[in-house]
Amino acid sequence: MLGFIDKVDRLVVRIGNGASILYFGVVCIAFYEVVTRYFFNSPTSWVHETTTFVVGLCLVYGGVHCYAADKHIAMVFIRDSFGPRVRWIFDFISHTLILVFFVLMLIGAFDSAWDAFIRPNGDFRMQTSGTGIDTPFPALSKGFLFVCCVALLGLGILHYIRHLAIAKAVFDGTYVPRPRTGLE
Repeated sequence: MLGFIDKVDRLVVRIGNGASILYFGVVCIAFYEVVTRYFFNSPTSWVHETTTFVVGLCLVYGGVHCYAADKHIAMVFIRDSFGPRVRWIFDFISHTLILVFFVLMLIGAFDSAWDAFIRPNGDFRMQTSGTGIDTPFPALSKGFLFVCCVALLGLGILHYIRHLAIAKAVFDGTYVPRPRTGLE
């Protein structure tokens, strides 16, 4: 089971690393906008909305990527001053609170996505930007946020299971932390 969880983490990280090329695309279309606006006096109507959408998607997935790679911000200096058993308990509390947070975030993302795709009368209609080009980017962004929250909850459950799986070894004193290769 631990190997499966590590494989899932590595897959999420690889997808994130691959998706980071989207930032290069954002730079390219922003450069295109600068050239058309300032050299040809012909600004575009789509660049700002598109770059905001793509960067937003990348930032949302970046949270999933950081959680899978265990690269999120953590101040562990107090936790690390204790022995393995107390650290395990602190981590257990942390994993529990993270799962609660992910469930609440998922509920909020679902409500937001539902409202972005379903009208109050029950008809399907994607929320649009209301700008001149009226893209469905708001609905797509909210839908992607919901999908990422589902992924975060799934990862949170897997990380919780992994933490519970090492409990016996930690409390027996036989636990040796495994290096998590491939995630750096």
